Amino acid sequence: MVIARFLGCALAAAMLASCSDPDTLIEYRYSAYEGDPYPNRLPEIVIPEGGMGVVTDSLSDTISLVALATGERFGARPVGRDPVTIDGPHRAAVDAAGGALYITLSYPATAGAIGSHSVHGGSSVAGYVQKLALDDLRLLGQVRVEPNPADIVISEDGRRVVVSHFDLKRALDNPKDPEAARSSLAVVDPDAVLLQGSATPRLIPVCKAAHGIALSRPDGARAYVACYGDDALAIVDLTDPDAEVKLVPVGPPLAPDAHSSGYGPYTAVMSPDGKTIAVSNTASRDVRFFDVESETFDESKTILTIGAPYFAAWAPDGSAVYVPTQVPDMIARIGMNPDDNGAISQNIRDECMRPHLAELDEEHGLFVVCEGDQTVTPGKVLRLDPETLEMRSEAEVGLYPDAFARVAAGAR
Repeated sequence: MVIARFLGCALAAAMLASCSDPDTLIEYRYSAYEGDPYPNRLPEIVIPEGGMGVVTDSLSDTISLVALATGERFGARPVGRDPVTIDGPHRAAVDAAGGALYITLSYPATAGAIGSHSVHGGSSVAGYVQKLALDDLRLLGQVRVEPNPADIVISEDGRRVVVSHFDLKRALDNPKDPEAARSSLAVVDPDAVLLQGSATPRLIPVCKAAHGIALSRPDGARAYVACYGDDALAIVDLTDPDAEVKLVPVGPPLAPDAHSSGYGPYTAVMSPDGKTIAVSNTASRDVRFFDVESETFDESKTILTIGAPYFAAWAPDGSAVYVPTQVPDMIARIGMNPDDNGAISQNIRDECMRPHLAELDEEHGLFVVCEGDQTVTPGKVLRLDPETLEMRSEAEVGLYPDAFARVAAGAR
């Protein structure tokens, strides 16, 4: 202590002396800094030959990267806005031409809490759309949307990003006010998603607890939205702000009253030719098919499922659909032609807890995203043979994976 006090006093005396004697002043001159004040040190993502799949891990706040050719997870990157609490990266859409990945951040019902589908849609915390660079997933911009953002899609021409809101809380809080109960679509200009000063999205009230979206091709002028709380498919004209939203019932009324769901339409997936939309109904456990031209459901094509169906995938020629179901946990390949008797199914309970989404890559196989227990057990991505549904490979990803978006090799 004596030595330290002595040195401190000596240093103070030296400083006072230098200040009192102008001849001892030392001046330092520096050149202006020309570098990036906040350099990006994220390693570049090297997309494997054959391309990669981007998986959102909702409760890990990460993006898992899966090689399409092998089905292996070759990397993971953190995403979100808050390094402490859960941001809930939910759905994803790829703009390959623009070199961007868009994700929704859907926060849990209570800040910092975790949850499952039982609380999905119950948050009062505003969500976000983030725009990430495909080459390293650095943040390019973000824009605030309403609570409980759900599906996100981008038009084929890359000019519209559209987000639904699975806002069950809004519907339950307004049981006697249908207008107030409706959740909205957020229409986002991709060029206006910036690091600062992003343009506010245009909000279109649509229906109760909107979820899956399919866009018309190529310009995304129309959105077809699965309306969970209205047992309907909404048709939304995105080019006319004053156009009335049309609700087409998915079937005859089943719900006991206007405030419950008998069918529970959850996803909407358009066929490759753009003529048909497969709507998965989790409550009635069936997949129904909407004819785009006539704006009606073709009841003759309805597929009954044992479990609750989720995001289906179409065969490239539209001849079949692949349907993942929960409880029981299965995947089925079902032909769409009347004379096709080649439907097959596979119980994947042991390999895949809660299959949520199917995505078909013609060259490398059928990919199935498995949610896991949505709390502590990591999810998986399976790669199956599209014809036999036999396992080719599996990869463990983060907690509660939800989306799977393909990125071609060489995309930037």
